[in-house]
Amino acid sequence: MKLLGSPLSPFVRKARIVAAEKNIAYDYDPRPSPLGWPEGFEAINPFKRIPALLPDGDNPDFAINDSSAICGYFEKHTPSPALYPEAALEHGRALWIEEVCDSDLAGKIGLGVFRPIFFNIASGKPADTKTAHAGFEVLAEKLLPYLQDQLGEAQYLAGEAFSIADIALTTQLMNLNLVGFALPKDRFGALRAHYERCIARPSVAQFIEQDQQMIEKMGIVVERQID
Repeated sequence: MKLLGSPLSPFVRKARIVAAEKNIAYDYDPRPSPLGWPEGFEAINPFKRIPALLPDGDNPDFAINDSSAICGYFEKHTPSPALYPEAALEHGRALWIEEVCDSDLAGKIGLGVFRPIFFNIASGKPADTKTAHAGFEVLAEKLLPYLQDQLGEAQYLAGEAFSIADIALTTQLMNLNLVGFALPKDRFGALRAHYERCIARPSVAQFIEQDQQMIEKMGIVVERQID
């Protein structure tokens, strides 16, 4: 199979972490991104979104698009270790947290914090830190407190095991950290501990290192904003 999409996309990263947890092998094409779509990609996904998965890497006529669909496919393809809780209540909870992270959280991090810094620097402009800090405060007003309340004193977001809910949250927070915004311990201590717990897993840690190497190779230097 073949997975396509920029490694800095949290949605591509989500699919890759699920594949890593399950030890699923795939060919990887990092080229498709909002910064440039390779010729022929529209035939794979006419909406030009990433990630895209070709179950048969030699057949571009059928693709599974959207990270949630791809992760669901991986779960059926390789059921163990399970990344979706078996119990109905916990399963529903995991899907809800995944949806919150993929929609509300992704939009506010991507447009409000990540783009004003990373995209500006990548295009030769100064980082718009004022907009990014304002974007972070929008996150801190409702979304981050809600997610911290959902975690409570638990280790993971949906039951006692690492799941798709934890992956969906972690991949979004990775992009916050890439542009210098760590969750402050005095305001979001439980979420910060959850993030550090998740990125210590080998399936996640490898992408932390790869992301840092990539932005350094691009010559992008990001100053720490919040820690």
